Amino acid sequence: MGRHPASKFRDRAQAGALLSDALAARGVGSDAVVLGLLRGGVPVAAAAAASLDAELGVLAVRKLGVPDHRELAFGAVASYLSHAGRYLVPSVYRHALDTFPAAALEEAEINADTELEYLAARFAGFAPEIAGRIVVLCDDGLATGATMHAALEVATACGAAQLIVAVPVAPRDLAGSMPGADTLVVLRSPRDFASVGAHYEDFSQVDEDTVGRLLRDAPAAHH
Repeated sequence: MGRHPASKFRDRAQAGALLSDALAARGVGSDAVVLGLLRGGVPVAAAAAASLDAELGVLAVRKLGVPDHRELAFGAVASYLSHAGRYLVPSVYRHALDTFPAAALEEAEINADTELEYLAARFAGFAPEIAGRIVVLCDDGLATGATMHAALEVATACGAAQLIVAVPVAPRDLAGSMPGADTLVVLRSPRDFASVGAHYEDFSQVDEDTVGRLLRDAPAAHH
């Protein structure tokens, strides 16, 4: 049995440690590479990678936010090495098209692409080659699943041998399976899902300095 807390996760690091238990139980070990989705997925991935003695890296993603509700993603874009991915959430995208001018959605995509390019460039030194490897994609949770879908597209294009999605929490309708993932590890899948942050005591913003520190402090994995 894993070390599951009784109520909320204390923070992303604790959630990552709990995920490492679940991953180890499925045979994931030091031969894997654990990629945290920038930025909130990185503390989760760092804790999981440390427990597994696995290599840590990051994958750049950005939400495509609905114009009047930026936290709601109508899609997402992702970048890793020389590959780019894009995913649109069918129901949310249709609603956004019916509600907003196409130009507003296009502007959201342009802004996300610009931010994505910046993030990918800043952390390019922490993007290990993943062709032929077991890859664990970590985030702090799934809401619409858009960013993880985009990340899976990119990791697949990079030639990962096996793709594992590992998140602490996700809505029940996403927790069963995810196209493109060989394995999906979700610690909690509540029936009534409001937001990812509602399942954490500390869900502070993860800034770029914190990401940089976690990556620099990560022990070098042995392969």
